[in-house]
Amino acid sequence: MDIRRWTPFTFIAPDRYVDRGERWEEFDLEEWSRSEYDWTQDPWNGFRDFARRPHECVEAGRGDCEDYALVALSWAVAHEREGVGIAFCWDPPYPWPRHVIAFDDERVYSSGNIVQTSVDEWVADSRYAFSVRRRVSGSE
Repeated sequence: MDIRRWTPFTFIAPDRYVDRGERWEEFDLEEWSRSEYDWTQDPWNGFRDFARRPHECVEAGRGDCEDYALVALSWAVAHEREGVGIAFCWDPPYPWPRHVIAFDDERVYSSGNIVQTSVDEWVADSRYAFSVRRRVSGSE
């Protein structure tokens, strides 16, 4: 376990967890999400959760919500999407976030699903009560 990959750090400093490079400019997020990505929950989902590096998630073809969100963030930053960020979603009565999504001004990226909507609308249509959001710098 690499403590630097602790999932809450992805919210505190999302820029540190976004892969930047040419790979993401060529990467087809929609195709990968539809055909290859397999959502799997970590055994320690919640407080003791650790995030994979985006390229590790792609190579494995599977991961949990924060792994997928980091892949989506890397893709969105490479494609200069506006308003790119990460959101942690709460599902009471749990005192910790239960789901992580990526977003931009037009879409929400959630564990293999890409939805044209705002974060507010996505949360309203989900089982989550609220979300806390943080933008990736340079995407405003």
